[in-house]
Amino acid sequence: MAIKFKSFFLTLGIFYILIGALGISNMGFFNQNIEYILSTVLFLNGIYHVFYSMTNRKSPYFHWGLVLGEGIIELISVAIILLNTFTSQLFFTSYIGGLLCLKGLILILGRDNKLTSWENTKAKVKILVIVKGLLHFLFGSLIIVLPLLTDKAVYVVFGWYILFLGIHFLTEEYITNKKSDV
Repeated sequence: MAIKFKSFFLTLGIFYILIGALGISNMGFFNQNIEYILSTVLFLNGIYHVFYSMTNRKSPYFHWGLVLGEGIIELISVAIILLNTFTSQLFFTSYIGGLLCLKGLILILGRDNKLTSWENTKAKVKILVIVKGLLHFLFGSLIIVLPLLTDKAVYVVFGWYILFLGIHFLTEEYITNKKSDV
């Protein structure tokens, strides 16, 4: 199962980097296809979170229910995006931004109970979780605020978010599969 996740991380990271770079360099592409791009990203993240939570549910220090819930929320979000064409960009971006902020807060603050305390977490994993949480929260906040100022900047923010998410997946794959532990 580890090999499958390794290739999934690599594939997902490279795919996100390519889509993010395309979105940054070609805003027209993102402008026309934003619903499908975000649906694809949320779908892949949702599938990853569901499988990851199920394969690690026996670990005593892993809050698999929280990760499973996150995956289900992402999959429901895909259905909401694809079945409901949002009438305004403000609602759409507020929804996605709020979802990202919630994910960020869960990652950063969701480690304060006995089973998922930071004491039993390796330093490398702590850094990865905190960086991913900050990434979600920062870009979620930007996605909520920027449409109030200008509507064009939100596509660039989506592009940068997906690009950094891809870089994070590649970094996570590299750090977690390194032989030496910190």
